[in-house]
Amino acid sequence: MAIERIYKQTESAKLFDKVIGCLQDGLGELSWLNHIFGRAERLCKVFEGKRIYTPAVYFGRGEYEPLTPDNTGLGNYCFFVMDEPQRIMEAQGLYNRVRSPFSLIVWVDMRTIGQKDDRNTEAVKEAVLKAVRGAWLKNGSCTIERVYERAENVFSGFTLDECDNQYLMSPYWGMRLTGELITNEDCEV
Repeated sequence: MAIERIYKQTESAKLFDKVIGCLQDGLGELSWLNHIFGRAERLCKVFEGKRIYTPAVYFGRGEYEPLTPDNTGLGNYCFFVMDEPQRIMEAQGLYNRVRSPFSLIVWVDMRTIGQKDDRNTEAVKEAVLKAVRGAWLKNGSCTIERVYERAENVFSGFTLDECDNQYLMSPYWGMRLTGELITNEDCEV
């Protein structure tokens, strides 16, 4: 199955999927990102008696694509993780405001984006932050609160061991942006 460059969750997106879709469009300005996925799911498998949690995007009909650094067919990619809890802030009138913590995980091969030997990760981070801040969010808002680059934080919540895999050693690099998404739920009248 060929994977679209910007793979949105659904055509009839609601709530946070609509906001994430706008952020995906903003990230689309970064030509070196091969794939820009929406919300990832956390899959659990048991291997040799251990539970292994991995991020994956669902394509329908039971098909998942793993979003792990060892999936070399993806190239440079990013995806979103919705954290819990989501909070509903009641509003009078036509909608409820819904807030949720979220993460954006980015993984790249620095050799493919013009960063041959100098490993200028700050330039890549700046480009991602500008793309996120520059996205037109007609369905909500986004705040970025933290940036993580240490291996144990980038894929936090998933079972990916940097000591075993070295997935962030040169020429590879990754980061996790965390913050909050806010969207409005239209109320039925």
